[in-house]
Amino acid sequence: MSVKSKLQNLSFRTGVIVLMMCIPFYFLSFVQVFFPVSTAMKGILFTVFFGLAKSFQYGGIAILGTEGYKRVKGYFKRKKHVKGDMQEVGSDENPRYCPDLFSNPKILFGIRLVIFDFDGTLGDSQKLITDTMLATIEKLNLPKRSREECARTIGLPLKKCFTSIIPMTDEQAEECVKVYSDIFNVKNVPGAVKPFPGVIEMLQRLSSQGVAMSIASSRSHHSLALLVEDLGLSKYITYLIGADDLVNKKPAAEAVLATLAHFNVKAHETLVVGDTEFDILMGRNAGTHTCGVTYGNGSRESLEAVEAEWIVC
Repeated sequence: MSVKSKLQNLSFRTGVIVLMMCIPFYFLSFVQVFFPVSTAMKGILFTVFFGLAKSFQYGGIAILGTEGYKRVKGYFKRKKHVKGDMQEVGSDENPRYCPDLFSNPKILFGIRLVIFDFDGTLGDSQKLITDTMLATIEKLNLPKRSREECARTIGLPLKKCFTSIIPMTDEQAEECVKVYSDIFNVKNVPGAVKPFPGVIEMLQRLSSQGVAMSIASSRSHHSLALLVEDLGLSKYITYLIGADDLVNKKPAAEAVLATLAHFNVKAHETLVVGDTEFDILMGRNAGTHTCGVTYGNGSRESLEAVEAEWIVC
């Protein structure tokens, strides 16, 4: 394994720390001209400090990789837009927020385990996902689709998101997945996905009641784990299943059955919560109780059509 490969195996946080270490040495390389030393010594100090600064800079970039470096840069750009985005969301006629899903105690009666979907149920990622899908479609010169059409595919495996709205060959679908992933890695800066307001409080209440919690998502395990950690959900969510952990993806029951086996819990003691018909069908196929939410990417009509046991605002 090359030195570069070894560096890129280190964590994103390590890369950021190493990269930031270049700043004090750049500073020292210039302020050393005011040190009470000879001109020759100043030249030596400049060479040493500037060399260290460059070493930390390129070392940090090597650890982060190209996309990681863009993610760091994008973070600062994103911060300027977050406030405007939140104001825009708040002005919608139908604000996207998570109510107290379990204010009706009957929903949790006899439940020991809750399996959540992530996108549109715990995390508000609709804009990020649809932006990325639209950019992928444009880059590959595919027939244009609306943001609403793209949003309706959220919850499906990524490949099927494209094939369900645009007729294409399997080869084209694979190319969509690759281009989507490349664009997503650039757009997925810290702050691009946030927990719906009310989610953290809901998870806290479930935890205090001794209910186990997990996530079954159509995104990759790596992407899901990063988001759960970044959003502060990992203290409540103890088990994750991503699309790449499965052979049979939503709406098949495999993710739920694996989760039941992990927790040693029966289907009738389990509740699947999601925003689309794919989540509800996954739960029903596994024999669990189901609860649909309408603040995400699905609609009440689609949840009623697949006979969700409970539907919450």
